[in-house]
Amino acid sequence: MRRQDWNMRFAEFARSRASMPFEWGKNDCCLFAADCVAAMTDVDPAAEMRGYSTALAANRLVHAEGGLQAMATRFLGVPVSPKFAAVGDVVLLENEGRQLLGVCNGTSVVGPGPDGLAVLSMEAAAAAWKV
Repeated sequence: MRRQDWNMRFAEFARSRASMPFEWGKNDCCLFAADCVAAMTDVDPAAEMRGYSTALAANRLVHAEGGLQAMATRFLGVPVSPKFAAVGDVVLLENEGRQLLGVCNGTSVVGPGPDGLAVLSMEAAAAAWKV
Protein backbone atom coordinates (compact mmCIF):
# COMPACT_ATOMS: atom_id res chain seq x y z
CA MET A 1 0.00 0.00 0.00
CA ARG A 2 1.37 3.39 -0.99
CA ARG A 3 2.32 5.81 1.73
CA GLN A 4 0.40 9.05 1.93
CA ASP A 5 3.41 10.99 0.61
CA TRP A 6 4.09 8.50 -2.21
CA ASN A 7 4.10 11.15 -4.95
CA MET A 8 6.88 13.11 -3.25
CA ARG A 9 8.79 9.85 -2.68
CA PHE A 10 8.31 8.89 -6.35
CA ALA A 11 9.71 12.25 -7.49
CA GLU A 12 12.68 11.96 -5.11
CA PHE A 13 13.38 8.41 -6.31
CA ALA A 14 13.32 9.50 -9.96
CA ARG A 15 15.69 12.39 -9.22
CA SER A 16 18.07 10.05 -7.37
CA ARG A 17 18.25 7.74 -10.39
CA ALA A 18 18.34 10.42 -13.09
CA SER A 19 22.04 9.95 -13.84
CA MET A 20 22.63 6.49 -12.33
CA PRO A 21 23.60 4.08 -15.13
CA PHE A 22 22.25 0.56 -15.57
CA GLU A 23 24.13 -1.99 -13.47
CA TRP A 24 23.23 -5.63 -12.91
CA GLY A 25 22.18 -6.26 -9.32
CA LYS A 26 22.12 -2.57 -8.41
CA ASN A 27 20.17 -0.60 -11.01
CA ASP A 28 18.81 -3.07 -13.55
CA CYS A 29 15.17 -3.03 -14.65
CA CYS A 30 13.92 -5.39 -11.91
CA LEU A 31 15.67 -3.67 -9.04
CA PHE A 32 14.82 -0.23 -10.40
CA ALA A 33 11.13 -1.14 -10.32
CA ALA A 34 11.44 -2.79 -6.91
CA ASP A 35 13.35 0.17 -5.47
CA CYS A 36 10.67 2.53 -6.76
CA VAL A 37 7.95 0.41 -5.14
CA ALA A 38 9.95 0.36 -1.90
CA ALA A 39 10.33 4.15 -2.01
CA MET A 40 6.56 4.59 -2.29
CA THR A 41 5.46 1.82 0.11
CA ASP A 42 8.37 1.03 2.47
CA VAL A 43 8.09 -2.62 1.31
CA ASP A 44 10.84 -4.14 -0.85
CA PRO A 45 9.21 -6.64 -3.21
CA ALA A 46 12.64 -7.87 -4.35
CA ALA A 47 14.17 -8.46 -0.92
CA GLU A 48 14.57 -12.20 -1.45
CA MET A 49 16.22 -11.93 -4.86
CA ARG A 50 18.86 -9.30 -4.13
CA GLY A 51 22.53 -10.25 -4.17
CA TYR A 52 23.18 -11.08 -7.82
CA SER A 53 25.66 -9.02 -9.83
CA THR A 54 25.78 -10.42 -13.36
CA ALA A 55 23.47 -10.75 -16.35
CA LEU A 56 23.78 -14.54 -16.11
CA ALA A 57 22.67 -14.59 -12.46
CA ALA A 58 19.78 -12.21 -13.21
CA ASN A 59 18.65 -14.34 -16.15
CA ARG A 60 18.79 -17.47 -13.99
CA LEU A 61 16.56 -15.82 -11.38
CA VAL A 62 14.04 -14.72 -14.00
CA HIS A 63 14.09 -18.15 -15.69
CA ALA A 64 13.56 -19.92 -12.34
CA GLU A 65 10.44 -17.78 -11.81
CA GLY A 66 9.01 -18.71 -15.22
CA GLY A 67 9.82 -15.42 -16.93
CA LEU A 68 9.71 -11.74 -16.12
CA GLN A 69 5.92 -11.45 -16.11
CA ALA A 70 5.52 -14.46 -13.82
CA MET A 71 8.18 -13.09 -11.49
CA ALA A 72 6.58 -9.64 -11.34
CA THR A 73 3.19 -11.24 -10.71
CA ARG A 74 4.55 -13.28 -7.81
CA PHE A 75 6.02 -10.20 -6.17
CA LEU A 76 3.41 -7.58 -7.13
CA GLY A 77 0.12 -9.44 -7.57
CA VAL A 78 -2.23 -9.84 -10.51
CA PRO A 79 -1.33 -7.72 -13.54
CA VAL A 80 -3.74 -5.30 -15.20
CA SER A 81 -3.93 -3.93 -18.70
CA PRO A 82 -1.27 -1.26 -19.29
CA LYS A 83 -4.17 1.05 -20.18
CA PHE A 84 -4.83 1.24 -16.43
CA ALA A 85 -1.25 2.07 -15.43
CA ALA A 86 -0.84 5.29 -13.48
CA VAL A 87 2.14 7.14 -12.07
CA GLY A 88 4.25 4.79 -9.96
CA ASP A 89 2.80 1.54 -11.30
CA VAL A 90 5.20 -1.12 -12.57
CA VAL A 91 5.03 -1.86 -16.30
CA LEU A 92 6.30 -4.78 -18.40
CA LEU A 93 7.29 -3.81 -21.91
CA GLU A 94 9.34 -4.98 -24.81
CA ASN A 95 12.29 -2.98 -26.10
CA GLU A 96 14.74 -4.10 -28.75
CA GLY A 97 13.43 -7.67 -28.55
CA ARG A 98 13.76 -7.99 -24.76
CA GLN A 99 11.22 -7.79 -22.01
CA LEU A 100 11.94 -5.36 -19.21
CA LEU A 101 10.30 -3.69 -16.27
CA GLY A 102 9.92 0.01 -15.81
CA VAL A 103 7.73 2.44 -13.92
CA CYS A 104 4.92 4.52 -15.37
CA ASN A 105 5.53 8.25 -15.04
CA GLY A 106 2.10 9.14 -16.35
CA THR A 107 2.65 9.28 -20.09
CA SER A 108 5.59 6.94 -20.60
CA VAL A 109 7.75 4.36 -18.85
CA VAL A 110 11.05 5.15 -17.14
CA GLY A 111 13.80 2.71 -16.30
CA PRO A 112 17.57 2.47 -16.08
CA GLY A 113 19.58 3.17 -19.20
CA PRO A 114 23.29 3.34 -19.96
CA ASP A 115 23.57 6.98 -18.83
CA GLY A 116 20.70 7.27 -16.37
CA LEU A 117 16.95 7.26 -16.77
CA ALA A 118 15.67 6.01 -20.10
CA VAL A 119 12.18 6.96 -21.24
CA LEU A 120 10.18 4.49 -23.31
CA SER A 121 6.73 4.57 -24.87
CA MET A 122 3.74 3.08 -23.10
CA GLU A 123 2.77 1.69 -26.52
CA ALA A 124 5.28 -1.13 -25.96
CA ALA A 125 3.67 -2.09 -22.63
CA ALA A 126 2.31 -5.62 -22.30
CA ALA A 127 1.18 -5.64 -18.66
CA ALA A 128 1.14 -3.46 -15.57
CA TRP A 129 0.91 -3.92 -11.82
CA LYS A 130 -0.87 -1.46 -9.56
CA VAL A 131 1.27 -0.30 -6.66
